[in-house]
Amino acid sequence: MKSSGPLAALFLAAVLATAACTADTPGTTPASSGAPGGAAPSASGAAPATAAAAADRDGCLTGKWKADVDAMAKAAARLGGGEGTGSGSITMEFADQMTIAYDNAVIVIKSNVSGSAVEAKMTISGSATSTAYTTKDGKIAGVMPGGKITTKSVMTMNGVETPMPAGAFDGNIDLSKNTVSYTCSGNRAELNNGYVSWPLTKVS
Repeated sequence: MKSSGPLAALFLAAVLATAACTADTPGTTPASSGAPGGAAPSASGAAPATAAAAADRDGCLTGKWKADVDAMAKAAARLGGGEGTGSGSITMEFADQMTIAYDNAVIVIKSNVSGSAVEAKMTISGSATSTAYTTKDGKIAGVMPGGKITTKSVMTMNGVETPMPAGAFDGNIDLSKNTVSYTCSGNRAELNNGYVSWPLTKVS
């Protein structure tokens, strides 16, 4: 199947996020969600923070998880009939904070444009952390401020390498739109941003 250069770039953007949180992303406060099962207010009228957090976080996800980067790349490539490979590591930890860490995570997607081979490559390193997040009823929501993440994206066509703009993506997961869903059972979980799934295996 033929694919365009811009589409190959879209593959890469779809692999890792639903566009990054930016400075003007509306904040959300998990404790004020009003979800059933929250802690009762104390005498002072304020709900205990720890109880509220526990009510809004799925215990199945608690711990550290490793993503299958190669599976993510292959799933993204299939969106346009290309071929994908992934290497490096992406880990996520759900605790008092939610952390995502990229250790030289590399996504490569090969496609074809009018008979010419095109390779799009994204390399990400660094981490980002959220202290205001919820994992409940199959949805992950909240905010994830910018972290210390570096992203390099390039496209190679006919032997010529061209840098691709990373756009708004800086490695964060945009939780503000409540579009990141999850399933979790035992030591297996999966996140989905509406484009590509993140298969996760629990490591601790």
